[in-house]
Amino acid sequence: MKLHPYRHSAAAIATKHLKEQIIAPRFAQLEIALQVAPVDTDLLGTFTGEIERVGTPKEVALRKARLGMQATGLPYGIASEGSIGPDPMVPFLYSDIECLAWVDDLLGIEIVEFHRSMEIVAAHAVIDSGFDLEGFLKKADFPNHGLIVKSKAGITKGITNPVDLEKALTNDAISIESDLRSQFSPSRQKNIAVVAQQLVGRLAVLCKQCQTPGFGVV
Repeated sequence: MKLHPYRHSAAAIATKHLKEQIIAPRFAQLEIALQVAPVDTDLLGTFTGEIERVGTPKEVALRKARLGMQATGLPYGIASEGSIGPDPMVPFLYSDIECLAWVDDLLGIEIVEFHRSMEIVAAHAVIDSGFDLEGFLKKADFPNHGLIVKSKAGITKGITNPVDLEKALTNDAISIESDLRSQFSPSRQKNIAVVAQQLVGRLAVLCKQCQTPGFGVV
């Protein structure tokens, strides 16, 4: 039996938000080791809007993967991009659409998988005289999920405990929302795990004629 062409290979993963902890165990099934690339992926867009994402999620994921490959010198790269907000099909509900891209410069192929899920904690509220903090924290599943507080002075991210939350909720606080970066969102982590398994399953299938990984519907 012919061995899988990616066996004992290494791939760059461009992430600032610990996604390798979710994705690497899945890619280990193909004996692909992931190497975290020193790339500031926030420069391609942030959930809080300081930097606007330019391009589609697929384009951004592929761009991230290639930046990781350039930074590490590896011929394989992987990166993900998430879109969380009103669902494109059911706009009165929030969804998480995760995109995961694989780039192989040796074979000249790019393979992208998507996973859409309504299972995402994504809360947002304006802080005004009628703001119900206790109700919001339940909706936001705090402290299991992290929070972001925006104030006139700036943005406080990665809030995961009551002490830091109290410090952030000053008199000039404007709004509070879920921190959707992967390390602060367990519900998003589950969706990233699903799309990672999808991509691994796709890469495991070889074309019967040319033995190229990733055979499937495009």
